[in-house]
Amino acid sequence: MIALVLLLLAGAGSATPAHPAPVATSGCVDCHLALDDPRLSPPAKAFSDDVHARNGFTCVFCHGGDAAAQDQDLAHDRRKGFRGKIDPRDVPEICGKCHADAALMKQYNPSRRVDQLAEYRSSGHGRALAKGDTSVAQCASCHGAHGILPVKDSRSPVSPAHVAQTCNRCHGDATLMSAHKLPSDVYAKYSRSVHFQAREKGDLSAPSCNSCHGNHGAVPPEVGSVANVCGTCHAVFAEQFKLSPHWEAFQDMGLPGCVTCHENHQIVHPTEAFLGTGPEGKCTSCHDPGTPGAVAAGQMLKQLTGLEAQIRDARAVVRRAAEAGMEVSRATFQLGQADDALVRARTRVHLFRPSAVEESTAGGLSIARAAQNAGRKALAERDYRRRGLIVSLGLIALTIAAIVFKIRDVDRKREGQEPDA
Repeated sequence: MIALVLLLLAGAGSATPAHPAPVATSGCVDCHLALDDPRLSPPAKAFSDDVHARNGFTCVFCHGGDAAAQDQDLAHDRRKGFRGKIDPRDVPEICGKCHADAALMKQYNPSRRVDQLAEYRSSGHGRALAKGDTSVAQCASCHGAHGILPVKDSRSPVSPAHVAQTCNRCHGDATLMSAHKLPSDVYAKYSRSVHFQAREKGDLSAPSCNSCHGNHGAVPPEVGSVANVCGTCHAVFAEQFKLSPHWEAFQDMGLPGCVTCHENHQIVHPTEAFLGTGPEGKCTSCHDPGTPGAVAAGQMLKQLTGLEAQIRDARAVVRRAAEAGMEVSRATFQLGQADDALVRARTRVHLFRPSAVEESTAGGLSIARAAQNAGRKALAERDYRRRGLIVSLGLIALTIAAIVFKIRDVDRKREGQEPDA
């Protein structure tokens, strides 16, 4: 993941040792906190909660100078490597001076990656920065400069919950993106995607920007690698797509695999309508009506909608039986199996062979019909019991009426036999 980088870790300047030993205090912070300067005081205040400060690193690791000197001129002595405000072009190298040093990083976190600087140099950001474009993102752009927090800290701008908004600070800037000939509506589209919706529900394992583009080595996926990128999560779909007739066709036409039908940032929930001829249809963008591809899409659509309708009808029958208090646990279990068959059938659409889809829908239809028949039998049993109950209640009522009539008859006879007083 995103390793801690940034401004307050690496030694700077030829007069400053590469990795001076961390110290507990810094005169820089004490002095800057006492200044009534909106440019200098806030960074010093933010540094108190910085992950580097908590590990004993101080300002001189990035800015150079002498933190022990009481005199400003001595503290800012250029002969001691003081560099003041750091040029954006120098930030990656300064951060990398520590974060690319495996021996040093092992002292703090043996599992921390040390290839972030090399990755950054290969990224779109890094290549542009090397050409002198200081408007692109570098370490401090994403992690911050003086109040750097661990990636796992929920307050961090690069934590899983916030990384997309952090990317959008630049990629949502229309003026900045226009200068780089890039769209500025990426986050707006992503916020309408199934991935974003999953994250909003608390699933932080759902993809965010860095899941597909990388973090330090961020680049747009190449056309030929899109299916591989999507396949890191959607492995079954990727494997099936590679076995489909579309794989070679897409390769020949230079089309990206998954995003051709599913989009890249605005990935909506796929439905059977993708196979249809309506406004949501995807196949019609390449296959004219009547062509083999269009016919195959129509067949798969019919198979899927048929199974879905059968499951829906069966579930309605089973639900009515359950609400009537009938035992339908087996039928309910069968409906779960039919749902699984529908999921498998939808998955096999990526093979783009109607016969492959039918293998799953045929089994699902059989199971759903069995569940529906079980539900109907349960309802028939309910009706039989109701009729029996009605007859029983009628007989009971007649019996009670007969008993009442008999009691009254006996009472009348007794009254007729009693002698006059």
